[in-house]
Amino acid sequence: MGREPGTWREPDRHTAVPFPRALEEWTTAAIPVLEKVASRYGGYITYKDLAERLFEATGVRTQMRLSNWIGKPLGAVLWYCRERDLPGLSSLVVHSGDGMVGEGFNEFLRTKGREPVEDPVRLEWVAAEERLNCYRHYCPDIPVGAQPMLTRELAEKLERRVPAPPPVPSCPTCGMQLPVTGQCDYCA
Repeated sequence: MGREPGTWREPDRHTAVPFPRALEEWTTAAIPVLEKVASRYGGYITYKDLAERLFEATGVRTQMRLSNWIGKPLGAVLWYCRERDLPGLSSLVVHSGDGMVGEGFNEFLRTKGREPVEDPVRLEWVAAEERLNCYRHYCPDIPVGAQPMLTRELAEKLERRVPAPPPVPSCPTCGMQLPVTGQCDYCA
């Protein structure tokens, strides 16, 4: 008995689908999936959920690790958007754990003739701006004055990481901030 193929079409697990063909089908399927995500203000999708939707839409599955193949159809989606002067739909795809775009999002910047962004938080704000462009293009009910926003997961992570400043001691008599000595200069 032979080895099962790495990429196949359901329901026949034993018949291989050439990987370039699978990538083409996944790319074609990704565009309407991402356009639908962009039609809901604040929407985004995880890489894992996108992969599952691509599998469902095409019937083509793979046993490859997600990180080894998902960037290829997303890169093709970027070029699709670039050729049609559309916003970068790949900005809607984030990691499930932290809500961040992948390093591959820098490819979007390259397609626009911009330098890659090394700082991960700054890259997230660039992605947030591009998500807002997606909502403006695809979402019928974007709020007036909408601003770029980080994903919920990343915003929560950043809030936890930045400790609140300690309370500033104040004089119980006059309410003025106490100096380092702890004695009020006005009431002493």
